[in-house]
Amino acid sequence: MNGHLWAMVRVELMLLARSPAVLLSAVVLPFAVLLLLMLFIGFSFPTLEFGAMPGVRVIDRLLAEMAGTVAASVGITVLATHVADLRGRGTLRLLGRAPSGAGRYVAAHAVAAGLLVAGSVALFAGVTFLLYGPPRSWHPLGMAGAALAVTYCAFSTGLLLGGLRMPPAGARVAATLCFVLLFAGSGLGVPREGWKGVAPWFYEITTYNPLAQLNDFVFHASLGRLSETWPAVAGLVVAAAVVNVVTRRVFDWDGRP
Repeated sequence: MNGHLWAMVRVELMLLARSPAVLLSAVVLPFAVLLLLMLFIGFSFPTLEFGAMPGVRVIDRLLAEMAGTVAASVGITVLATHVADLRGRGTLRLLGRAPSGAGRYVAAHAVAAGLLVAGSVALFAGVTFLLYGPPRSWHPLGMAGAALAVTYCAFSTGLLLGGLRMPPAGARVAATLCFVLLFAGSGLGVPREGWKGVAPWFYEITTYNPLAQLNDFVFHASLGRLSETWPAVAGLVVAAAVVNVVTRRVFDWDGRP
């Protein structure tokens, strides 16, 4: 059965790799944010250190920020669009009647999403380390675990949006709007500490944004410590589990009439 699951994961990765949304979310987005910051703030900006965190450069914070942001984009925008399209074509209903059931197909989606996020973060980290050197202190396993939590929360949201009984076009709009609001409210890709002196009111908004809470969790995990936002992150993970249950009830994954 595990071999069947991995075969489905490979198929999903091949299908997703052909999607422009995956290219935009997993490859273009992090580098576009970095380039815009360099153009508007300065090319030396990534090498600056945070005053309150000696030894931590802006690029180190941005790496964690982009890990969480890419996870949110892949999990919400890409997955919701893909699942909605499959639902619109009746593919999920056919899978529900198959011996393996649609549940294994959903699991393949989850694994594929995780692999996409891992590949994107590895690519961004490799390029930034080549340009600016690795961080003084970096815990890749902690960062990977935290990014996995973000991916799970985003995946659950995308699965719900894709599985709701709405036209595929509506699911695409809803997923895009959801991600844009999260991205904008988390600081527009800029490490949110940078907004404290420029726009304190906007910095306050970021403290209540779910994606900002998750990105803070990833950042502190990359430094090998637990973020103060961990209670909020734990609540978001529990909420994601509840969303999975709701998704099962509001959408007929098994293809029953």
